[in-house]
Amino acid sequence: MSNTQNRFVVEQVQVIDGEMLHADDIARICCVTTQWVHTRIEQEILHAVMRDGTYYFSSQMLFRAKQVASIEHQYDADPQLAALVADLIDEVRALRSQVPQIS
Repeated sequence: MSNTQNRFVVEQVQVIDGEMLHADDIARICCVTTQWVHTRIEQEILHAVMRDGTYYFSSQMLFRAKQVASIEHQYDADPQLAALVADLIDEVRALRSQVPQIS
């Protein structure tokens, strides 16, 4: 998805369990540069598998990258803070799934 003066273009990407996404795909989907992705790997915010000199990501890391990029952009947050917030969001989601629904 790219944002050009309130105009959004959405690209469909099919993520199949077990398949990995290239770093360029992550950058395009998250509307960031490939350098942004590589920097977040170096900062250990995103985790990737390296094959043949290229980084590849799971669909779970795609979700995390989108969260981190969004938090950084919306709140002008430091990358480490954005990663912490993403971790907390994941933890709250996991805890909510363990709590029985009250009718």
